[in-house]
Amino acid sequence: MDGPNQIKAAVYSHPEGIAIRFEVVPGSKSAAVPSGFNPWRKSLEAKLTEKPTKGKANQQLIKELASLFNITSNRVEVMSGHKSSRKVVLVRGLNVEEAVEVLAGLQK
Repeated sequence: MDGPNQIKAAVYSHPEGIAIRFEVVPGSKSAAVPSGFNPWRKSLEAKLTEKPTKGKANQQLIKELASLFNITSNRVEVMSGHKSSRKVVLVRGLNVEEAVEVLAGLQK
């Protein structure tokens, strides 16, 4: 499976935009969103510098994705996995093709 196809496995359509499956590694030395792909769980990996305390890692993930897609952070929301390393993030107003193009450009 090549890069864009891997990303398509983790990104799917949602009535408000797109949803992206993530596996988050908090407390990393540097932030990288996305930082890889987990083929078993069909999810993108994200390394975050914040610790998973009081939602700080979730907030960093939201800010990183908003910056990546060049949108405001109020269009990004953690839908599930608030207290888990496995999360589903909603990005409002994007379609799957736009998201895959942006995410694939980073992983090349």
